[in-house]
Amino acid sequence: MAFTRPPTSITSFVLAVLCAGSLSILTSIRAIADEAVARKDQTSNSVAIGGCETMSVGGADGWEPITYIDRDGRQTGLAIDILHEYAAQNGIHLDLMLDIPWSRSLQMLSKGEIDVIAGAYFTQERERIYAYSVPFAFDDVMVFQHRQNRFPITSIHDLIGHRGARPQGGSYGDYIDHYAVNSLDMIYSPTGNRIFDVLMNGRADYVMLGRYDGMTNVYKNNLEGVIEPAEPPLARNEVFLMFSRESPCARHIAEINLMIDKLKQNGILEQWTTGHLRGAMGKSASDS
Repeated sequence: MAFTRPPTSITSFVLAVLCAGSLSILTSIRAIADEAVARKDQTSNSVAIGGCETMSVGGADGWEPITYIDRDGRQTGLAIDILHEYAAQNGIHLDLMLDIPWSRSLQMLSKGEIDVIAGAYFTQERERIYAYSVPFAFDDVMVFQHRQNRFPITSIHDLIGHRGARPQGGSYGDYIDHYAVNSLDMIYSPTGNRIFDVLMNGRADYVMLGRYDGMTNVYKNNLEGVIEPAEPPLARNEVFLMFSRESPCARHIAEINLMIDKLKQNGILEQWTTGHLRGAMGKSASDS
């Protein structure tokens, strides 16, 4: 780490101390100067690591609590909170782009046109192309059914012979993705926000969605008691930040991982998650 010369006033004081022969005060002054340098280095950490003064962020616009656009048009979510926290600590500007469609965001990520997708499942194909953070959340993959058209489900094999729907361009992990392509009758929705319409109009027998994403849509569309998730979940997937390997911001992954681990340990991630889930369902912090 390069040492930055202390301010002139501190330097003058140090010289005076030397003349007076006070070694203990000199040590204190040096400590103050070192602390000031450390603070400066922390705020310019993005440059020290290798650039990334601005971090462009894509993601799903309706994946509560991970990433979503709220009723006021604000781009938010647990993944955005994490990136905001890291950006604030390191002097990085965030450019949020959740309004770009998911499939287009992935294409831009592969070309380095955006720096990070704020929330994605792991697949081997994606790992070849992109760089992952440590996981910061879990998401259950659920089968949602119309209450009047339910059928028993104990595993993904029970979906054979039924028509399903899922959001276009998303992944539910290697096993589910491959099984769906090879064995299931699926239709794809361009957005998950109104995906339950296919259950209401009979075009599909079930919808495959993340638990919280699905339950938020049930609430928003006033479908409580009409659309229900079938237990147990098909899978429990970890959720990661996914960086472009072409981006200088990918050099920050190790530091971001350390911060995520700290946020887990002190309970902040859990608090943020609860806040987003309650907010998405129109509940205040005082609601039970």
